[in-house]
Amino acid sequence: MKKELPHHPYQDLIRLRDLVYVNAERWGDKPLYIYVENKEKHIYTYNDHKRVFNAIGTALSKLGLFEKTVSLVGDQHPDWIDAYLSVICAGGVIVPLDRELKPDQLCGFIRTTDSEALFCTEREFRTVYPALDTLPALRYIILIGEEPDRSGMPEDERILYFDDLVAEGEKMLEEGDRSFLDYERDSNSLAAILFTSGTTGTSKGVMLSEYNIVFSVVQCCKMVISNENDVFVSVLPIHHTFALTTNHLAMSNIGATSFLNDSLRHTFKNITEVKPTALILVPLFIETMYKKIWDSIRKNGKEKQVRALMKMSDAMRKTGVDMRRRLFGQIIGAFGGNLKYMIVGGAPLDPNLVRDFDSFGIEIYEGYGITECCPLISVNPYNWRKIGSVGYVAYGMEARIEAEEGETEGEIVVSGGNVFLGYYKNEEATREAFTDDGWFKTGDIGHIDKDKFVYITGRKKNVIIASNGKNVYPEELEEYAHKIPYIKEIVVIGRNGENGTVITALVYPDRDNYPDYSNEVFYEKIFSHINDINKGLPSFKHITALEIRDNEFEKTTTKKIKRFLLK
Repeated sequence: MKKELPHHPYQDLIRLRDLVYVNAERWGDKPLYIYVENKEKHIYTYNDHKRVFNAIGTALSKLGLFEKTVSLVGDQHPDWIDAYLSVICAGGVIVPLDRELKPDQLCGFIRTTDSEALFCTEREFRTVYPALDTLPALRYIILIGEEPDRSGMPEDERILYFDDLVAEGEKMLEEGDRSFLDYERDSNSLAAILFTSGTTGTSKGVMLSEYNIVFSVVQCCKMVISNENDVFVSVLPIHHTFALTTNHLAMSNIGATSFLNDSLRHTFKNITEVKPTALILVPLFIETMYKKIWDSIRKNGKEKQVRALMKMSDAMRKTGVDMRRRLFGQIIGAFGGNLKYMIVGGAPLDPNLVRDFDSFGIEIYEGYGITECCPLISVNPYNWRKIGSVGYVAYGMEARIEAEEGETEGEIVVSGGNVFLGYYKNEEATREAFTDDGWFKTGDIGHIDKDKFVYITGRKKNVIIASNGKNVYPEELEEYAHKIPYIKEIVVIGRNGENGTVITALVYPDRDNYPDYSNEVFYEKIFSHINDINKGLPSFKHITALEIRDNEFEKTTTKKIKRFLLK
């Protein structure tokens, strides 16, 4: 690949308003979103986006919600993104929340932030409304998405409907109300609070300014290949900063179209029908796809044949002849036939998986981010990839390694325009999050090469201290073990034993492909492979204990295993 950064066109931004106005002017009646409501597909254009954004923002003025804190929770829907942007552009603070939160947690975050309004879908309304008297600051609940049967709703003046607000805002605009159109906020003031996973007692509220968000959106557009010809299927939860910044804000800034996946159960069906050119995913989705591909190939007895074709195709590409989409059309067809690339972040990917997808004709671009950086830190540019790296440090960002003397690896610390303001109501945690010279401490361990590409080897908080005092990063051992065919999910932890730390593998086996295997058989076969892995590692890194689980690991909505539950 050519060793330079991309130089493709992108739209620069100063404010989030520009994201709506400039792109409506550029793309007009082009679909921004395609979504399912009442079992029918609907098209939402860039012009629709501008119209509703202006109307909702103007209606917020009448409700007295300018410069107020507002929570937001629900499914992927155009209403969600219009609520998010209009609150910020009306000088307020938006609090996007995970729709999978338990009722007491959801209400706890609304209470903690003193939210005066809540945009939510009917499901979340049924959760919050019974507890409304325990939320003294909450003045309005505004229903978004598919509207419920109003005849079955309580008669309460605090309950409002998104479509009614749009109509009211449009009427105000027709009558000359410019309160929202002319409003200008301080772009460096608090605009959003994003809570890290956990309960209200353990979560930290990441405070972002409008400038942080705009900065990250522009850098995403600069770093990736995406353009107005791309079609995405938006799979990840919309409240998650990776999905929100990349699959919604940044993609709308380059004129792309996104189909809003209506259910995880329908993901692969929707991908086949929509025929996306690109996807933005977390590793678990990629790993699931990968296993399905190879399981199908093996069941048809064609593994040797496919491997030979891959080898031949890779050799041909070195001479400038690319036959991948013809040779592996059946595999690409499983993704609709048009898929060219996937952007992946959230956890390390096996480099062999990336190479195999590359051989099939679907390129994977790994990136790295964290909520506190909204989230972009690095990504592999389309014309300069390094497989195994999480990418080149993004434009406008700086990164360095804080390592012990004599060590080449250490904690990754970063600086740049998308680094957050601090943690909400938590000055101590904010102080601890930064170095003495003001760089944010990511908590991730790795190194950076001479070309500014980042490599991650583990999480600081997950580190296992071996019996000899050396650090063992479980992610490294998990990467090796993921190649064992009998493993579906694995987490490596350290346990206290009589003779020191016992490095233990907790495994949920692949019962789908080996339904007749007992736990005893899985144990024997998996441990045989683990012993082979141990032979290539220093003794202090050896996995010496194995536990077979009957159930999958509990996960977050972005499909990350909740490690803190494992002991």
